Amino acid sequence: MGIEKELTCYIFAGAPMEFLPLVSPEPGDLILCADGGYRYAKVLGLKPDYLVGDFDTLPEREIPQDCQIRRHPIQKDDTDTMLAVKLGLSLGFRRFVLYGAIGGRLDHTIANVQTLLFLYARGAEGVLIGERNEAMLHPPGRRVYPARPDSYFSVFALTTACKGVCLEGVEYPLQDAELTADFPLGVSNHITGEQAAVTLAEGMILLVFSRDRHQSGGRA
Repeated sequence: MGIEKELTCYIFAGAPMEFLPLVSPEPGDLILCADGGYRYAKVLGLKPDYLVGDFDTLPEREIPQDCQIRRHPIQKDDTDTMLAVKLGLSLGFRRFVLYGAIGGRLDHTIANVQTLLFLYARGAEGVLIGERNEAMLHPPGRRVYPARPDSYFSVFALTTACKGVCLEGVEYPLQDAELTADFPLGVSNHITGEQAAVTLAEGMILLVFSRDRHQSGGRA
């Protein structure tokens, strides 16, 4: 008997993306659009299972009639993206990929990083994908990350201190180092081979792949 593949909840948020990624949902995966993020799904030819938000961005004439709509008031505590994440969690999903979640308004990008922490606290994990950036959490333990073409590889402390940090397979390796929230020691590294390994003893790391503007395009 084969190992059952974990289903994915794809969420389209509204940050600017000139170059759209390749998205190939599998049967059983969930597609959610947070307000204006629906426009990206439409261009990609993807039919969302739900549209979620206050719809202060997507006008009524653009809202499709062939999917379920979850409307919320404009005055609320949750961002539209967070509403979509909560819906995905309530439907049993634990793996999330959020497109259009980096870029545009800085406050929303920071809110989406906090959304990754929200997911982690509930036993789920997520990835933020923007036009030239990809971000994810690295909790305590060791993980291996495949190289992305022409990408910088950066690690940041999301907690006051991240202890026991080891970086292998990168231009600037670290061995049992400490990352702190007030100094960007881990910025702008490069993976030197096919993959890098990150080990963390204590804390929480934000791991980021970034490309310069002239390197845009293709799969993030």
